[in-house]
Order: sequence, then C-alpha cells, then structure tokens
Amino acid sequence: METSMVLAELRRRGYRLTPQRALIIEEIFRNVEKHVSLRELHAIINRRLPGVSISTVHQTLKLLEGLGFIKLFELDGKLHIDKPHVHANIVCRDTGEIIDADSDVKAIVESLSERGIHPTNIIVEARCRDRKENPQEQQKT
Repeated sequence: METSMVLAELRRRGYRLTPQRALIIEEIFRNVEKHVSLRELHAIINRRLPGVSISTVHQTLKLLEGLGFIKLFELDGKLHIDKPHVHANIVCRDTGEIIDADSDVKAIVESLSERGIHPTNIIVEARCRDRKENPQEQQKT
C-alpha cells in the first residue's frame, strides 16, 4: 500500500497528521517488506528526525495495525512489522532473514478455515544458509 493512500485514509477518518506522524508512516511502508523490528524502525526514523520516541513509533504501529494497514508479529521478544494479508513468514534461524511465502500457504489456510481455525500469522522456522534464490520469491503479492 502506498503511503499517500494511508495518509489520505487517516485524514478522512479524522486523525491528526503531523509531519512527525507522516514521516513515521512513510518509513513503516518503506520498510514493511523487510520485516524490521520496532527498535530497528525507531533507529531509522531517528536518523531522519532525531528525538522521536520509541513510544510514538509504537503507537503509530498499533494505530495502523488496528486499521488493517499492517500486521505486527512478535519473534524472539521483538515486535516486527508485516503486510496485513495472511501469509507465511519463513524465519531463517541461521541467517536471521525473514522471507515471505505468499502463495504457498493458500491450501493450508483454506484447510484450517474449514475446521474453524482462522490463521492470522504463520511463522515457519527453517535453516536457510544453503538456499538458492527462487524467482517466484521476487513476486510479492
């Protein structure tokens, strides 16, 4: 989702859009594909606008999650940002990388849904040191 669309929707809903909040939202969407943590995001934002508190960044993340623009997930005690649709996050324990597996989980989600289980987040732990790049991985949905 584009930052400008999110800002327009927030304005439409009556939220105050300070330059600080606009910058935070811009950085959230610039980094959502990277699954950055709250602390990493805070550091990125502080390089551009020193003095922004981690609390302000966290509050903005929670606002965007509550409105369905992003999803948050916790991994090893750290809060990470993610795209809002259900997909699997492959957590490479040996490299630290987090990889999206968008289309590969459709059958699993459907099967679970039929049983009354509605996944909101799927995290798969893996070893990835020897993995080869998959061209389908480049296609983000």
